[in-house]
Amino acid sequence: MKNYTTYCWWTGDNELSENRKRSLESMKIAPGGNIVFIDKDNLKNYILPDYPLHEGYQYLSPIQKGDYLKCYFMHHYGGGYSDIKQTSKPWTEYFDRLNQNENLYAIGYAEREPNHVACLEDCRLDPKKSLNCREYTLSEDGSSWTSQHLRNNWTKLIGCGLMICKKDTPFTRDWWKALNEKMDGYLEELKKYPSQWPRDSYNHVNPNTGEKSKYPIPWAVLHGHVYHPLTLKYHKNIDQDLTYPVMSNYQ
Repeated sequence: MKNYTTYCWWTGDNELSENRKRSLESMKIAPGGNIVFIDKDNLKNYILPDYPLHEGYQYLSPIQKGDYLKCYFMHHYGGGYSDIKQTSKPWTEYFDRLNQNENLYAIGYAEREPNHVACLEDCRLDPKKSLNCREYTLSEDGSSWTSQHLRNNWTKLIGCGLMICKKDTPFTRDWWKALNEKMDGYLEELKKYPSQWPRDSYNHVNPNTGEKSKYPIPWAVLHGHVYHPLTLKYHKNIDQDLTYPVMSNYQ
């Protein structure tokens, strides 16, 4: 079944800022199809009985809850995802193209520079070394990339803020598997040190206390560290034609 729905969410307890509200209104006009806004109150309506949220989800920061949900929705539902940012161009033609091409798994926007690529490390072995760019094994066949290899191939990658995906493709299945492996690896630490503020991240300074956070997960681990390598792995099945998101005055 073709899904022309675009999902977005706000997982925190804080209200949308005025900039975010304006962005959300622009999204209702531009992408085309159905826009579904999900928050902590209606999320339960979209969680499938056979695929409950990971036990560790409740301990994540709102930012990383959003990272988790990107994978959950793109794998189990398909359709579009957008950060709550200003949008100007309709997406209908991209939905059409994705649905008409059986070899296409996703459409996103091209990354603009190598410095936007996630720095990898094997967090399952040593989650504290968030900037130690070790080789990261993606799949059972041993396919692996280093951060430098990703940066050397950055023109083949798509960004993390907007995407349209078919559900349950080899791309989303690998994404879902890798994400849950990471969640499994961090679960016990998450129970001990759950998120304390919306943008919590390992070793970042908590603006409320002035102390370094004990929250165990580095910023990009649940999304860019998985998503960028997989968009390289499947780049022949992914288009890069979505318009680059507006990155100013959105917070």
